Amino acid sequence: MNTEEHLVGLNSEQREAALHMEGPLLIVAGAGAGKTKTITHRIVNLIKNGVAPEKILAVTFTNKAAKEMRERIIAEIQKNAKGQDKVPFVSTFHSLGVYIIKENARLLGLTKYFTILDEGDATTLIKNILKELGIDPKQYDPKKIKNIISREKGKFVHLADYEEQEGNGASTLGKIVAQVWNLYEKQKMKENSLDFDDLLLKATKLLKENVEIRKIYQEKWDYIHIDEYQDTNEVQYLMSKLLSENNKNICVVGDYDQCLIENTKIKMSDNTLKNIEDIKKGDLVLSNYGSGDFREAKVIKKRNLSFKGNLIKIETIKGKILTSTEDHVHFAGYRIGITPQTYLNYLMYKKGVGFRIGTTSIYTKGRKKSIVGFMQRSNQEHADAVWVIATHKTEKQSRIQEYIFSLKYQIPTIPFTPRKGFSINGYVNDTDSLKEIFSFFNTKNSALKLLSDLGLSESYPHHQPQNHNSKRRNINITLCADKRSKTPMHLVSTFGNDEVGRKKLESLGLSVRVAKKNTKNWRFETVRADYGEACLLATKIASVFGDVNLVFSARLGGMKTNPKDGNSLPCLPASSVMPGMVLFTENGYDVVEKISRIYTPKTKVYDLDVEKTHNFIANDILTHNCIYSWRGANLKNILSFEKDYPNAKIILLEQNYRSTKNILEAANEIIKKNKYRPDKNLFTDNVVGEKIGLYEALDETDEAEFVATKILEIMDGSTGSAFSEVAVLYRANFQSRALEEAMLRYNIPYQVLGVKFFERKEIKDTLAYLRAALNPDSLSDIKRIINFPVRGIGKVTLVKIFASPRHGGASETESLPIKVRVKVNNFYQILEEIKEKIKTAKASEVIKFVVKKSGIEQELLNGGEEDIERLENIKELATLALKYDNLENGTGIEKLLEDGALASDQDSLMINTPHPNPLLGKERGNSGIKLMTVHASKGLEFKYVFITGMEDGLFPHERQNERQTGEDREEERRLFYVALTRAKEKLFLSFANFRTIFGSRQINAPSEFISDIPADLLEKEGETSGIKTIYL
Repeated sequence: MNTEEHLVGLNSEQREAALHMEGPLLIVAGAGAGKTKTITHRIVNLIKNGVAPEKILAVTFTNKAAKEMRERIIAEIQKNAKGQDKVPFVSTFHSLGVYIIKENARLLGLTKYFTILDEGDATTLIKNILKELGIDPKQYDPKKIKNIISREKGKFVHLADYEEQEGNGASTLGKIVAQVWNLYEKQKMKENSLDFDDLLLKATKLLKENVEIRKIYQEKWDYIHIDEYQDTNEVQYLMSKLLSENNKNICVVGDYDQCLIENTKIKMSDNTLKNIEDIKKGDLVLSNYGSGDFREAKVIKKRNLSFKGNLIKIETIKGKILTSTEDHVHFAGYRIGITPQTYLNYLMYKKGVGFRIGTTSIYTKGRKKSIVGFMQRSNQEHADAVWVIATHKTEKQSRIQEYIFSLKYQIPTIPFTPRKGFSINGYVNDTDSLKEIFSFFNTKNSALKLLSDLGLSESYPHHQPQNHNSKRRNINITLCADKRSKTPMHLVSTFGNDEVGRKKLESLGLSVRVAKKNTKNWRFETVRADYGEACLLATKIASVFGDVNLVFSARLGGMKTNPKDGNSLPCLPASSVMPGMVLFTENGYDVVEKISRIYTPKTKVYDLDVEKTHNFIANDILTHNCIYSWRGANLKNILSFEKDYPNAKIILLEQNYRSTKNILEAANEIIKKNKYRPDKNLFTDNVVGEKIGLYEALDETDEAEFVATKILEIMDGSTGSAFSEVAVLYRANFQSRALEEAMLRYNIPYQVLGVKFFERKEIKDTLAYLRAALNPDSLSDIKRIINFPVRGIGKVTLVKIFASPRHGGASETESLPIKVRVKVNNFYQILEEIKEKIKTAKASEVIKFVVKKSGIEQELLNGGEEDIERLENIKELATLALKYDNLENGTGIEKLLEDGALASDQDSLMINTPHPNPLLGKERGNSGIKLMTVHASKGLEFKYVFITGMEDGLFPHERQNERQTGEDREEERRLFYVALTRAKEKLFLSFANFRTIFGSRQINAPSEFISDIPADLLEKEGETSGIKTIYL
């Protein structure tokens, strides 16, 4: 018997990943490289090697992906691990959050029947709160406020933290959000409800703060798998880390960027030079042990990868050149006495105020003492962070650029702190005037766009001042801080003068000593021989402080002329290195003269890890090794994986099994201009395949006609294909109208993803009855259904019912007029009967009961043709509920409500929604072609794919009245890459010369993306393509 039958069909890299049993594993996988297949076979391999299925957890991002993975795992278990009747826990992050919260609801002040608010309900609740506060929802968009709250929760920011930071700040919007957020949380608690973000935030907070609860789930799952790891936000990242910290058996799928290009010269311990590609594990290189002390050090890891994208080329005044990826970490900073006179533009941030732009200099001339201007200015302004955004040789150039930046990005140049002195009707001396100006602009969004456009990172300021109290605290991690022993020691330090800070450190068992006699000043310092341990200790300290800065530097300089000069430089990614900055060399220092961004279509990049010292000499410049590059509090999760799991195994999956060579070549050509997230260089052993069809349409109607007739042509051929193997993609939802009309004209069955089944009014009404029966505190649900069907119960009555601390029964109706009281009691009696039915009947029977008992069925039967269609959708809900009938009575409805609340666009693929074309009778939509946005297509694959609307302004998409940043452009390119790689066999692109958008007929140029695809990969489609007669 073949004991490795479950590994058949895997390539060598997939097989290696599947066989990995113990310890952390990072799988780097490109599009179509078989990551789901690999994870599935790894789970089966664990089970075949004696791991109980219920001890395995797999987390994905969509319900559809979770369903498909679960089905694949079950199929493989039945085939290769017979006798097993249990399966792993496969879930989305949100479903996992629901699971943890339900099991511990009472600890969170909830009942197990809490309501999950969808985006619409949550936004409506915020709109009502704005009205209660007397704030016009037209002036302050409820959806925007909801998005701000959601963004903050995604960063694991709690209400109290936001109130402290923004509630008392200068920003009017920040104050309003803090007010609304406060009332929003109170109302949800009153209604026993949570929003989507709470499902992650509250579950993670519970795991973080409750040791006993955390231990339960750590012992529940011994092996954890996380898909799309690079897309996890900070809450999901923390949840994953907490669950796996016990045994470290975590497998994640994600992305990774390498470092130095091939032919980079590395200095060996014997002073010879060797190309980086020729370095081997075990080789001895020359390395800095601290303060200019160079000795031999061993290379303990080496990796290489094909790379496409932008590189950073650094040229120095001594003629040295070093080229790396943008994320490669260098030791670089401004040094008094070495940096020449340089004029700078800077971006400065102050918590609670915002951002400002200014001009300063590295002053070396005309002063008794040289100074770094932006450091002095940040002290004067009590600023929290500074980014250098441009350098110049003259003050005039610097002043001109300051105004250009300010006007282009709408960031003020005025000071944060009032200038001393007095002027009549002046504003820079007046605190209130300055606050008014800063509150008028959203400087945060503008600053982030500025940094993005310049390729700079929010996570890497060039200066972060330190305060002695809790308002601004730095935790310093210094590489090679102490060279006195054979092993370099790495320093972790912080200081302050507040008792709270001292106690927090002591609560971790750390020793804190007095910094200065007869003062409250204290300091903490410790060293570690292992740099990874030093980094982990720093993050542990940061976790108890909360809002702190992790500041990384390296003490590698020697030959100080003045003891106060210092011999350390900051750690910065190559993208943040600026002209005038100082670099370490073997013989002292060198100065950056020029920085260039260079696109490379293909090159090899390499990554070394040097034992203990984590630095080496490359092209005569001392540089960090990438393996321990760090991104502070907002580092990319995928790059931090090795910090959390230093012994992680990394496996690359680059071979594509989905698309033909032509399609992949086009995709690789598109993504090679990606600046911020260079994708893998995908390859395939599949056939070359057909060329990509390109159709030039007169307008959207002509385009839709082409798509419909081409689909029929494909179906009429001898391919044996089904309609369900065709997808039509578009960038914006409005494009679907013309396409739907064409499908109806040609009797082509179709399904529109994005019109979520669970968001249809009739479905939401039915589910609201179920939720209200289980959770009568849910005001949102009661308001929705108490008058549907019409019962004559007004808003005033509803206010009275919910005015009492506890509500939801007859006791709250005694003060009402008798006629109204009877109506209200009858309504609550319906809810009671539904609740009893939930306890005793199967899920599908409960749905049928609700529709009849509530009066919804009769209401819709008495309506028109549209109402009959709505009733058909409710019947489909009952059909969908059949899959929950095998669960215990009550549990099935709970699970249905949970799945409905967490449904995504792709989940409608799993629901047999009736086809909208009455001519096709009862044919179901999921047997037809799929119409969807590019966003909704992620993770899916189809035999034939049409990408429509390939026009500038549409794809790449540009929002009206908003500046398009470089990062926005790169995201559009990545989306097009996603769209291209959905196709397995044949791909079609189309664009229209005219398109009607919001009632206006527009003339459009073809998308720039089309010209990025080599002409020999394209072929024109349609007899009318080419020159067209255009009538204006």
